[in-house]
Amino acid sequence: MKVKELRDLLKDKDIKLINDAFVEVYKALPKSKKEELDSVIESIVKGEGKKKTVKQEEVSLNDLFVEIQDFLQDAYHGFYIAPNRIVPKKERPKWRYKVKRYLKILFEVPSDHPDFLQVVILIREIYKVLSYGCGVYVFSNDDPFASVGIAQEELYEEYIKRQMQLPVTEETIREMVTGATHCYLSRECLHEMLYGVLNFHIQKLEYRDMVKEYGQKFIESQKKFIASLERYDDRLYEATSLLNETNDVVFIFHYGSFEKALQYYFKNSYERNQEVTLYKVLMLTEIFFSKKEWIEAYEYGLKLNIEPRQSLQDKYKKYKA
Repeated sequence: MKVKELRDLLKDKDIKLINDAFVEVYKALPKSKKEELDSVIESIVKGEGKKKTVKQEEVSLNDLFVEIQDFLQDAYHGFYIAPNRIVPKKERPKWRYKVKRYLKILFEVPSDHPDFLQVVILIREIYKVLSYGCGVYVFSNDDPFASVGIAQEELYEEYIKRQMQLPVTEETIREMVTGATHCYLSRECLHEMLYGVLNFHIQKLEYRDMVKEYGQKFIESQKKFIASLERYDDRLYEATSLLNETNDVVFIFHYGSFEKALQYYFKNSYERNQEVTLYKVLMLTEIFFSKKEWIEAYEYGLKLNIEPRQSLQDKYKKYKA
């Protein structure tokens, strides 16, 4: 009903009936709406009158930067999920509204702004804490991206496309690559989706070569680290996963001989067997390369005496027909 109709309905009614109706309506509201209305209700009950909507004012980016840094620190310490004296209990569920506000403001900062570098860094750090929350409970759910209302690959792309407007260094390349490989995933995201964002925005051959070089250096250091671990070390699974993810990126960013790229990929894969490695490289080839190269990768696997699974055999026959 309209506001006027509601006023007419409540007119001359007993105050107890109005109170009961109000409480029942409040109980029926979703939690997020209750949180939004609490301050309005408190203001009216205190006799301050209805709070007027505040017009958007000039935001102090320096104050915002400090607020975001505090938020990130509190999140990593678990203050938004565990009982503590730093973040009040009623404020903990509101983290998602904070992040939405942070991103809205940060996204609007133009690339010629003097604080644009800091803006990019904070978008990256918000992406990282939300990714972390997909694997470790730092918020009240296991998919922070869904709570904020932005897909993981979408926020990653917002970071990447801004980062590419700044000078590209070995450090920025490392951050961009690890943002796609060294992360937990939301329910709707795959590593290949993040690789696609990276592949789309990094086109200059010089920068693609920097990605490949970083990946190869990481793979070599990671192989040494894995060799130092005992067979049942609980760090072994994560270490091999990171190596395999980086190996995927190096393959995608290779240039020159496709056969040499395949040789490097198989040599550095830590999958449980070569058939799985072949399946993985064929999947990447189908996404990022051509049918011709898919056939070449399949036949390379045959040269290694790998027997592909039936679905791959069927696809090979289809592509060769």
